[in-house]
Amino acid sequence: MRIWDLKEKFDRQDEQYNAVVSRYEAAVVAAGTQLQDLKALKDALIRDELRTGTDRSKEKAKLAVQIEVAKKALADAEHERTHAYEYSRTAGDRISVRQLVLDWSGDYRSAVRAAELQPIINRLIEARTAYYNALLDVKELESDYEPAFRQLRDMAYNDNRNHPGDHRMPQPVIQNSDIPQITDEDLMMIDNYRKLPNGIKRTAGGAK
Repeated sequence: MRIWDLKEKFDRQDEQYNAVVSRYEAAVVAAGTQLQDLKALKDALIRDELRTGTDRSKEKAKLAVQIEVAKKALADAEHERTHAYEYSRTAGDRISVRQLVLDWSGDYRSAVRAAELQPIINRLIEARTAYYNALLDVKELESDYEPAFRQLRDMAYNDNRNHPGDHRMPQPVIQNSDIPQITDEDLMMIDNYRKLPNGIKRTAGGAK
């Protein structure tokens, strides 16, 4: 595949922005974990009160303050993460998907078509010309021998009348089975499965 400069630059930007965004994501996870841990501690105090009858009001009050702080920390982390996501998509120097589409459909596609596709198209044109000319050669060869074949066939027909049970008829020089065919099934094999039909070898000129 031809090097696509703009896509490679896009991927480098993507990697850079994703690395930064992942730090904000990690901060959200850490804040959320801290909040859940504090809530679990508070629940444990309540269970201890019910089990032992001990007054845990002071500890619960202290945890309640810590939980509120943790909630604010989580909200702040989520807010920062949202802005990081948004900035990563809309930063002024950020290569957009639209720019990729335009570049692909413009200079990049044109370069690929000129450098890689056109030589293949030329080979197809040459192969098509050679195939049709070969078919015409077959028909012209058949025409060259058709008069002699018809004459012999008629002679054999009349002669066979004199030899009941021992018929012998001449075979034509060319039969349809002699001619390699390009079938819909062959084309579907290539189009759908990227495979050559049975008996066809991948040539060095065609392989990448």
